[in-house]
Amino acid sequence: MSIDAILFDADGVIQKPSKERRRAWRDLLGSDRNLDKFLADIFEAEPPALEGQSNFIEALSDILSRWKCRGTLTDALAAWTMIEVDAEIAGTIRTLRRSGVRCYLATNQESHRACYMSSTLGYRDLFDEQFYSCRLGVMKPAVAYFYAILKELDVRPRNVLFLDDHLANIDSARETGLHATEFRLEAGPDQLMRSLGEFGILCNREHGFPLSGPRLTT
Repeated sequence: MSIDAILFDADGVIQKPSKERRRAWRDLLGSDRNLDKFLADIFEAEPPALEGQSNFIEALSDILSRWKCRGTLTDALAAWTMIEVDAEIAGTIRTLRRSGVRCYLATNQESHRACYMSSTLGYRDLFDEQFYSCRLGVMKPAVAYFYAILKELDVRPRNVLFLDDHLANIDSARETGLHATEFRLEAGPDQLMRSLGEFGILCNREHGFPLSGPRLTT
């Protein structure tokens, strides 16, 4: 097996919401309001923006106005981008790249969050390239999402491994001919390396530990 490139999902794989985000939403909305319904309205407005078909910031502004929030749009965007990157997973990605494996971000995001992740979280430096659904114009689990990435990379599907925490996305990736496996952030970096080893990828993480298994062939 020859894996030349790895596609990493973002949320639930290399990053998670900050523990403080729900409190930030509560402060924005007000303690006497239905926070879960408010958040449901926000997430309901997100899908069109994930494919670049709408302006999420405008939609969010309308929601804040409709709910008569005491916080501002700036406060809401700050809460929206309260993200914690797992340092060990990021370190593993750097190690993989140093060992010659190309690593890419493959994630459904609207444009504001995508820009934040790329610039503020440093994903433009962490990855060889980033594939955001809002820029591709299509989102997972559509097979067109993976075909668009393959066209950009000009690589054979059988030489690509995709990691995600949603089975629908994994099934879609496999349908396009990619290798794909489930990985959840809470499983930790050791499990990530074991999963990669199953596909012939062998390297030592930073502060590493040796992982026995087949070598990466290119």
